[in-house]
This record gives sequence, structure tokens and C-alpha cells, in this order.
Amino acid sequence: MHHAGASHDGHSAGELSVADAEVTCRQFVELVTDYFEGTLDVRTSDQVEEHLVMCDWCATYLEQMQTTIVALGQLSDPTPPQPPDTVLAALRARRNAPP
Repeated sequence: MHHAGASHDGHSAGELSVADAEVTCRQFVELVTDYFEGTLDVRTSDQVEEHLVMCDWCATYLEQMQTTIVALGQLSDPTPPQPPDTVLAALRARRNAPP
């Protein structure tokens, strides 16, 4: 069930009314980070999982988010490359040369 056009009902991302029978696509997008972090209450987590079974769009969105998180986790913080010794020597020689 895809509710992308549904209007937001005013609930914050972490709070769904007990009366809410299902999570909308908009609510899912707001809840996805909490879902990944395992910080949703059991009822909301169950509602999110039920929504994922019914909504191909949100299931795809979840897969894309997981892929992005894995890819970002594999990035390293590279140290900037050092100039070759020949370049450093030429710069030092130029700096020390008389004007």
C-alpha cells in the first residue's frame, strides 16, 4: 500500500498514535532512522515492518538506505597525498635561492 500522497498527520517521527492502524509512507520516511537504530517501541516497529511487507516503494527505499549506510561505512579518511620528494626539493631550492 503506497501512501506517498497522504498528508502528514502532525505526529512527530517517533510517536504514532495508538489509534493509527498502519504507518504511511511519509511516516515511514520519518521513522527509518529510528528503525535502523532499533529505538522504536515494539508496536511502532511492528507497524513499520507490516508497512514494508505491503509497500514496494518503501521496501526499495529501505534497501537504498541500507546500501548507502554500508557504502559510507566503507569510506576511509584518506590522508592527503604528499608531493614527491623531487617537487619538495625543487621548492626548497627555489626558496633558498638568492633573489
